[in-house]
Amino acid sequence: MTRLLLFTNDYPYGSGDSVFVQKEIPALAERFDDVIVFCHARDTSAAMVDMPSNVVLGGNLFRPAPEDRIWTPLRPRYLGATIAAAAREARAGRLRGHVRLFLMGARVGITQAHRAAVREAIAGDPQSVAYAFWGMGGGLGLAWLRGVRARAVRLHRYDLYEDRSPEGYLPFRRHLFARADRVLVISRDGQEYLAETYRDPELDGKTVLSRLGVAGPDVLTRPPRGPERVVVSCSAVSEVKRVDLILAAVSELAATTDAHVRWVHFGSGPDEDALRQQAEAAPPGLTVELRGQTPNDEVTRFYREERVDVFVNASSSEGVPVSIMEAAAFGIPVVATAVGGTPEIVGTDLGSGELVSADPLPGEIGRALRTVLEAEDGAYDPRRVWAERYDVRRTAAHAADLIRGLLPA
Repeated sequence: MTRLLLFTNDYPYGSGDSVFVQKEIPALAERFDDVIVFCHARDTSAAMVDMPSNVVLGGNLFRPAPEDRIWTPLRPRYLGATIAAAAREARAGRLRGHVRLFLMGARVGITQAHRAAVREAIAGDPQSVAYAFWGMGGGLGLAWLRGVRARAVRLHRYDLYEDRSPEGYLPFRRHLFARADRVLVISRDGQEYLAETYRDPELDGKTVLSRLGVAGPDVLTRPPRGPERVVVSCSAVSEVKRVDLILAAVSELAATTDAHVRWVHFGSGPDEDALRQQAEAAPPGLTVELRGQTPNDEVTRFYREERVDVFVNASSSEGVPVSIMEAAAFGIPVVATAVGGTPEIVGTDLGSGELVSADPLPGEIGRALRTVLEAEDGAYDPRRVWAERYDVRRTAAHAADLIRGLLPA
């Protein structure tokens, strides 16, 4: 019998990373006899999504449990590992100034690993693989697990780029990489970052490219152009996503094009109220629709039923945006900032759209939008890069094979 212990942030609750995990879970379920999910969900108000028949929720590790004790990290088996992890950080010069974050992260990880439900799941099958879908949050416990046959961790953005984290530090990275048998990274940019940042030959042999993917229509027929030009964006409304910059860019676009511009944004976040206030001053020739938090199937239905002329992303930091993958799957050209792994999906060389600088002014984005809008139909072919790199039928199977490959055939 083979067992997968899958550590997530929110899945199977229908929020957060559920949109990512749902795309991979069928392939994982096919390759393991059973899958036990342990999430770390702060908010469980969203209903649980449907899961394959051999997938069950083992528990929410964010909620306190009777076995949680303040002295658990002082148990000999954990204390020795903590000292070794701290020594790795100190030798790398990363512990100074970050002792508090290191200890906080270690405590959370040890608490996760010590949960009775987790230990029972491991004891129930010696042929078990632990797979952390993130290197932070629900994945902090991976490095402290005992008794599993193999460990794998996937890295995206916030759990990968230390220089983009709030305090410039992610806890016990070297300990995590030493304990992991496989490190899945969603972009080549991420692979290069790991190699340059940690310079660990052992890590080079463990790191593999495993892109995220999305579904797309088998046959695509885009609606014809209408009298207005439709610009769409889809992201959280936060400082990193810079949706206010998109508003400024489409405002400039509306002032320099003859056609009426309609900007539709899907997503909500901490800066949403400020964005709505700014949108009240939209210039003539621009219609703004802030749709707020929108279910994924409603977003893709919009792409299928309405003519979207261009998709725009202005983030200051990214892994590889799933929102861009979805736009490409529906044949929508993209304008995006050259950050993280975005240049691996957007660019004139890929035929998928136009890249702008990592920190552009509104005018630069506006000019790129106008370039796309003024191009002939067929000038861009975003579906090609989706089909080659981001079709979930390929990416999910590849990830599942990598995880299952850690066990004997």
